[in-house]
Amino acid sequence: MTKDTVKNYTLYKMRFWIGYGSLTLLLAGVLVFAALYVPGGFTGAEQQSALRSASLNLNDLSSLLIVDLPYHALQKLSIALLGLSSFAVKLPSLVLGILTAVGVVLILSKRFSRTVSILTAGILMISAQFISLATTGTPQIMFVFWPVLLLLIASFGIRNKQIHPSAVYAGSIVAALSLFTPFSVYILLALALGGLLHPHIRYIFRRSSRHAIWIGSAILFAMLGLIGYISYKNYDFLAHLLYKTDDFSFSVLENLKLIAMQLVDFSSSSTAETGLLTPIFGLTVFVLAGIGVYSLLYWRHSVVSYMIFSWTLLLVPILLFNPTSLPLLIVPLIFLVAAGTNFLLRYWYKLFPRNPYARVFALAPVTILFACIIMSGSIRYFYAFHYYAPLANASSHDLELIQQEITKRPSATLLVSKDERPFYQLYLDSHDINSTRLVDSTYTLLYDGKLTDDVIATRASQIISTRFEVSQIVANSRAMDASDRLYIYKKDTK
Repeated sequence: MTKDTVKNYTLYKMRFWIGYGSLTLLLAGVLVFAALYVPGGFTGAEQQSALRSASLNLNDLSSLLIVDLPYHALQKLSIALLGLSSFAVKLPSLVLGILTAVGVVLILSKRFSRTVSILTAGILMISAQFISLATTGTPQIMFVFWPVLLLLIASFGIRNKQIHPSAVYAGSIVAALSLFTPFSVYILLALALGGLLHPHIRYIFRRSSRHAIWIGSAILFAMLGLIGYISYKNYDFLAHLLYKTDDFSFSVLENLKLIAMQLVDFSSSSTAETGLLTPIFGLTVFVLAGIGVYSLLYWRHSVVSYMIFSWTLLLVPILLFNPTSLPLLIVPLIFLVAAGTNFLLRYWYKLFPRNPYARVFALAPVTILFACIIMSGSIRYFYAFHYYAPLANASSHDLELIQQEITKRPSATLLVSKDERPFYQLYLDSHDINSTRLVDSTYTLLYDGKLTDDVIATRASQIISTRFEVSQIVANSRAMDASDRLYIYKKDTK
């Protein structure tokens, strides 16, 4: 009995289509559900990102010279089309996350088998860390999107042992745009260093079109010139691109402790202390990555080995001072997990080299193992962000409550704190709500004869008038969160 006997089965012939289809449906379902319902609302970082996106103005070119410009441009478009809402703010990350997952599958299928590409994409793209990146309305997803897109262009742009000119142009444009994302310059250096050190890549470059390479280089240098001009005007812009995030710190020991918590705290006990999802990946992912390190050391002369090790070494100093930037390591981790998965499957196949039925049925426990790894990542995300208070309560749902009250009282006055005013002004403007008046706590209600009878006040605001009395308190039931979110005031007619 030969292997061809098993290959004649329809189910065997369609196994990869079934795998890709299941992965696509599972990923899309998980990301959309997570974006809409878990945890929902707005984090403080998402509110700041939305305000920064809304500040972009084509009539004021200086407003476009900001870090992560491509992401904020997409987010501004999403808010302009859908209005300010949790889904509109998260939509760019959601779309980029799905595109990133597709890119990962395509890249891995060029280097590894289709089985390895499906399993690896499932393990890492449906993990708690990636779901969080793809469903949070901040630019952190760009840490993964840009390098995946560059590698995708490189993987499919090499034909007949040379880089196609269209791939050179596309790669140059993507690389130039990626320079607006913090630390992307180090990723570009890692890719360039890995390529220059490997003789096969040098050979491919020598055979490629010099004209295309010169044009691509001109595009990159033009972008570097623009970034240099912006940095001359605003040094903080350059600092955020090269070495500094909001969590930048010179306390290396404390940073190492925080990094260790995110990597190896498999009990998740430090989540309450740090406010971060710990660990960023499960134990099985790191075991597979460890096997992948061994595999790549064995095949240390491969292009992947050169790229991954140079990538990791260049990013280590950055992570020492920016301990919350571990998403930068997701792409190297993808290749390590793929190498580890490939090693395990090859070893497993060697146990049953001839009997096709034994090979098929012996894969059942392997399939169950990888299915459990994939499902555990998504389950961990939903439980952590839905039930664990430090993560679940990081998001505010006040805008949803305000939207409901404005629907009931369209001509009411909305009273907010001074810090809240820009965000709620964006909400009113994006939805073209003109009947509701917005004031902040510095406004003295006592002397304003224009106010309506109803005032919707946020918890952070402070009403400064004895002519209004509380008629209703709007509350929520979220754990470990102050339940009184809004106060509805009416004029005291006495």
